[in-house]
Amino acid sequence: MDEKRELEQAADSMMAFEQTLAAVEGIGRELNAVTSVMSDRAHNLARKSADRVSAGEPARRLEGVPFAVKDVIDVAGVPTTMGSNVSSGPDPSTSAPVVSLFERAGALPVVKTNCQEYSYGILGDESAFGRVINPIDRTLCTGGSSSGSAALVAAGVVPLALGTDTAGSVRVPAACQGVIGFKPTFGKVSVEGVFPLSPSFDTVGLFARDLPLLTAAFAVISGNGSGSIPTGSSPAKAPTVDLSLLNPTDESSAEVRTWVHKHLGDSAIASTTSANFDYLTGLIERGIDYYDIVRRYEAYVLHKQFLDDQGEKYQPGVWAKILSGQNITVAEYQSNVAALEELRAVAESFFDDVDFIITPAIDGDVIAWDELRSDSAAKFMRYSLPFNVLGWPAVTVPIGAVVGGPDTASAGPEPSPTRPESVQIIGPPHCDETLLKFVAGF
Repeated sequence: MDEKRELEQAADSMMAFEQTLAAVEGIGRELNAVTSVMSDRAHNLARKSADRVSAGEPARRLEGVPFAVKDVIDVAGVPTTMGSNVSSGPDPSTSAPVVSLFERAGALPVVKTNCQEYSYGILGDESAFGRVINPIDRTLCTGGSSSGSAALVAAGVVPLALGTDTAGSVRVPAACQGVIGFKPTFGKVSVEGVFPLSPSFDTVGLFARDLPLLTAAFAVISGNGSGSIPTGSSPAKAPTVDLSLLNPTDESSAEVRTWVHKHLGDSAIASTTSANFDYLTGLIERGIDYYDIVRRYEAYVLHKQFLDDQGEKYQPGVWAKILSGQNITVAEYQSNVAALEELRAVAESFFDDVDFIITPAIDGDVIAWDELRSDSAAKFMRYSLPFNVLGWPAVTVPIGAVVGGPDTASAGPEPSPTRPESVQIIGPPHCDETLLKFVAGF
């Protein structure tokens, strides 16, 4: 590359970066998705990135890619608010490894994002900063807890964002806002520097509109591969996809069944089976019981240090969830942790005869804020939570047209004629790259 072209490319990169910051301050704040703008840090890294380009150095995996950070993940020198008025300590002096790895790969942290308080809730309805606005349709629920990260990607403000997923908190807001959401295998990505909700289930996840970018980002934070979608040789046989959870009498899975028929019906991409309903639902039912005890106990233990002095500062629903764990005994907790570990070990054999599972992303349509009911959270988590319990990697992917989005977000779109639809695809534990390669085939 000649010197003139290198300078032009560096200038273009800086211009795009400034446009991103302007969108964060504009659309991002209009969507109430922003808690802090990290302009100084991002400017410093952007200049270094531009200097590398000008010097003709090879581009790093995420060179110049702006990204958002859910505000439970530490960035050095920037407040980590957890979406709360509760003070849980001084501003961090070091960044979470996931942030540092992104920066070393050339990515630019531009904004911290609004979220459900302390990640405790799947609807995104309780934050000290108020609710995030869904850029698809401002009347629709955003899902949570990583609602702000999903919104900035959905609105085209940033191409990439970090969130956390304990019961669906990446995949559900991704489905509600029409973007890709990925929860890796439990333990695959470091959660150091991330304020926990329930350490037995917490997972750092990713949002993007572009699967190759998400795949490259996952390679960076997991320390695997080159960051490209794996190609490799073709498998000896087409994979087998389990469709047992696509109940033909359940209207909530109708769109997903249509999508599956379009992509897998009469094709050589994969064979399908629906023969594992009883076994799979048995695993799920056992796991949910363990999840309830373990999550409530761990959340209470994490927060009890703040309750006496700051209890009144919590959002009411979050406060109630935290207190629900106060009477669980250590013995009860430990027995459920042991049972959970045994279940995870036994459940891996499910993939002896199956390669992937396809389910709806949520149970039913994405609902409006004024349609929330007592069972709404359970319906949102119906298909995501089981795979946090089992620890398996899962991706939610939009299907069909997504109405609204970046061209209409700042204007406050009228209610969309259709609501976003997504499919969830699950793979075996520790086979995250294989799952992403399979998803890329659609």
